[in-house]
Amino acid sequence: MFESFQISPSNSIHTAAVEYDRMEEMFHFLVKKGLDMSHLQNISNDKRKAEWLFIREIICKTMPAKEDIIYDEHRKPTFKLSDSFLSISHSNERVAISIDEKYETGVDLQFITDKIVRIKSKFLNETEQRLTEQNPTELTCYWSIKEALFKIYGKKDAFLKENFEVQAFKFDGSMGSAIGITRTREKEKVQQMEFRKLGNYVMAYSVNY
Repeated sequence: MFESFQISPSNSIHTAAVEYDRMEEMFHFLVKKGLDMSHLQNISNDKRKAEWLFIREIICKTMPAKEDIIYDEHRKPTFKLSDSFLSISHSNERVAISIDEKYETGVDLQFITDKIVRIKSKFLNETEQRLTEQNPTELTCYWSIKEALFKIYGKKDAFLKENFEVQAFKFDGSMGSAIGITRTREKEKVQQMEFRKLGNYVMAYSVNY
């Protein structure tokens, strides 16, 4: 149903294409697990409902029974019961879920499209624009790394271009690594990042040991 990557002893990432035709099956599975399904009433779009169900099905199959997702005031997801850290991403009918038992985690999934070339100046600073190749795949890697950093930060008062920087970028066409820097008024944080190309997607994530 989903593919899993063991990033570190404490961190695993699960990713899969959403199975939109299994809504009823997923619903009954989660009801049996005792999850609160009342939020579904607030979702009118059937695709969004299926994604909501699918993410929680994966959580139930990888975490202890009755584990559920709650959100803080910034809409950052956390577990209702577990002390483990959680990050979720979806793009073009695919999802990625990062679970780390010890450290804050960030994952971002992006579908690769040509249009990112036209908007590169909106999320890359001048140094990054000079260093990166001007092709959709590499630009998507930069975007995805910054989005993963943004998810770790977890607040809405930061911007990809101004507050997040990618350094030491290395990419062999299938996997890569980089240093991510988050700069805010409070502090500067340096984070080891990795990323992979999964078909027509890029998935970037934080690495902690």
